[in-house]
Amino acid sequence: MNTYNCQITPADSSDLDEVLALLVANELPTDGVVEHLPFFLIARDLDNRLIGCVAVERYGEFGLLRSVAVAKDYRQIGLGSRLVSAALRDARNSGIREVVLLTTTARDFFARKFEFAETTRTRYEEQFTASDEWRLPRCSSAAVMRLDLSQDGSS
Repeated sequence: MNTYNCQITPADSSDLDEVLALLVANELPTDGVVEHLPFFLIARDLDNRLIGCVAVERYGEFGLLRSVAVAKDYRQIGLGSRLVSAALRDARNSGIREVVLLTTTARDFFARKFEFAETTRTRYEEQFTASDEWRLPRCSSAAVMRLDLSQDGSS
């Protein structure tokens, strides 16, 4: 099994129930998914089973990376990295200059694979005040990480 046997595409309304089920199976928040479904990317295997998802909520030049989830049978083969890479590429192409994420379990993954750096939550309160996920009590203690997508790499 490898990631080349799966297709990554934008999500549409017919994917909603499967996306929600995958997030629940991965113990990730589902708040705000319906509103941000147009910004989700999904991965399907050769049997058309939804096996991964990711999204970047857009707030002007800022994006909130969220809902990085991979089906249990497809973990540790690079699918999460492919999904995040695709989401970051789409974010950059759409004019997002900085991406922020909340994590309780994947600090090392995002730092090592994508060079996200830890930052403070207060730095982004204003940008993400409209985000359901950002305001969740369960996310208030998560590590906050950022990645600059601007061309010159400056903040």
